[in-house]
Amino acid sequence: MDCPSAYCHIIERINEAVLVIQDDRFQYANPKAEEMLGYSRTELTASSLQHIVHPEDLDLVLRRSAECLCGETLQSCCTFKIVAKNGIDRWVEMKSEAFNWCERSATLCFLKDVTDHRRIEEKFQRLINSTSEGFTMLDRGMCIQEVNPTLLSMTGYRPEDLTGRRMDGIYEHDRVQVYSASRDHMSFEAQLITKSGQNLPALFNRSTLRNESGEIEGYMIFLTDLTELKGVQEELRRAEQRYHNMYRNAVQGMFQSSLSGELIRVNPAYSRFLGYASTEEMLRQNAGAADLYYDPNERQQIIKALKRRGFLANYEVKLRHKDGKPVWGLANYRLSRDEAAEPIIEGIMVDNTRQKRLEEALRRDHRKMQKLSLLDNLTGLHNTRYLYLALDQIISNSRIAQTPFSLIFMDMDNFKRVVDTHGHLNGSQALREVARTIRSLIKKPCFGVAYGGDEFVVVLPGFNKIRAKAKVEAIRTKMARTIYLCDSGLSVRLSASFGLASYPEDAQDIISLLGRADQALFRVKQTGKGSIGTAS
Repeated sequence: MDCPSAYCHIIERINEAVLVIQDDRFQYANPKAEEMLGYSRTELTASSLQHIVHPEDLDLVLRRSAECLCGETLQSCCTFKIVAKNGIDRWVEMKSEAFNWCERSATLCFLKDVTDHRRIEEKFQRLINSTSEGFTMLDRGMCIQEVNPTLLSMTGYRPEDLTGRRMDGIYEHDRVQVYSASRDHMSFEAQLITKSGQNLPALFNRSTLRNESGEIEGYMIFLTDLTELKGVQEELRRAEQRYHNMYRNAVQGMFQSSLSGELIRVNPAYSRFLGYASTEEMLRQNAGAADLYYDPNERQQIIKALKRRGFLANYEVKLRHKDGKPVWGLANYRLSRDEAAEPIIEGIMVDNTRQKRLEEALRRDHRKMQKLSLLDNLTGLHNTRYLYLALDQIISNSRIAQTPFSLIFMDMDNFKRVVDTHGHLNGSQALREVARTIRSLIKKPCFGVAYGGDEFVVVLPGFNKIRAKAKVEAIRTKMARTIYLCDSGLSVRLSASFGLASYPEDAQDIISLLGRADQALFRVKQTGKGSIGTAS
């Protein structure tokens, strides 16, 4: 092949698809590109961009290639679809730069398969856009970030009318009724204010979104239009004579039971909700209402609340389906009396199972995306976004527990010389191997961060300055004993300079601590590389 021999070994073994494009045709493809696209190298070098890029994205890719050849600096990755040999569409993320190939201008492209990540995002959007419930995503400050079509239909607003607006500005505060609240979930009823100024009764189910450190990073809210349910309740109060017919034909499940748990009456909707073919079959089971609850204690809590207040509105309850699986209902209970004046429980229930499962699916997808957003793609270490999120919690915990922690800035010595001598690909591989060295010497809760370029940060919770300096010395010593880029056929020695600062000895807040560590590193770089500087 025509690839310069100095880079052959690296490019053939790199875990990214590498392509060389010249005159809109492929001049070279590495094994990873063959695997990703499903074509042999011979097939690829005999084809062009038009052959593998999805027609919808072809203009974008051609324009990107032309801009690269013209010398324009491309600041970000380009994401588009390709069509593999088997006809399956896949999403890829491409980085590209201009270089000379056989003494002519060409484009060097690196492709990463991001299909799984893209599918998670698309699934997330499909879920929230298809639900019949109103949905909104909030940031930590309770400001609206995203809404689904159902919520727009409920309120009459456009997306731009709501985005950035505080959630508590679109419902009436003086008529809020809270029904349940826990650490991560709140259920309350309020009057939603529509764009036309009308009030819409709605149930708000708010779930808290937390990151891996347990810190709140936002909220998601499902809103159920209670207009129909309120109408049913009002109709029951106003038209008792039509009660029986409504009871039999209502889409909401309805039932009566004694305080001891015996089912007295159920309507067809309630039977279907719990998996029974008819009301008669359900009553024949004679299991009793208490056996329908996943947690028998929950029914006792309901009875206590009914005796105290007389009713429960929009109460979320977990029941047991005929097949033993859990189902969720949104119930309105009231304490009433039968013909013999004995107390009984009457209830109206809406199937809430689909919403609960949707909520769990959204939470799982959110956690996957959140985890991907906190890692550095090159080194596998955490990125700076995670660093600043984690430091807030670490310094808070250290202040409460009165324990120290230390922070290390690490800057590679003469790394530009490595890149100039061995190329950018080897430079990237060297940074991966240095990250591996760091990871081998620290254990959780300690962690490493790819800070940018050839800089790293190591965070050591619970370490005072003496322990932290010993850990830095261990990293420095192992680097000195390690030969890097062996898999690329090279033998490279690397070293780094270090700046160390500790809480609370050197600083009391994050900004000052980072500044002291950075200053310590700067002094080392000025007076002699390869050593350890400490905040003074």
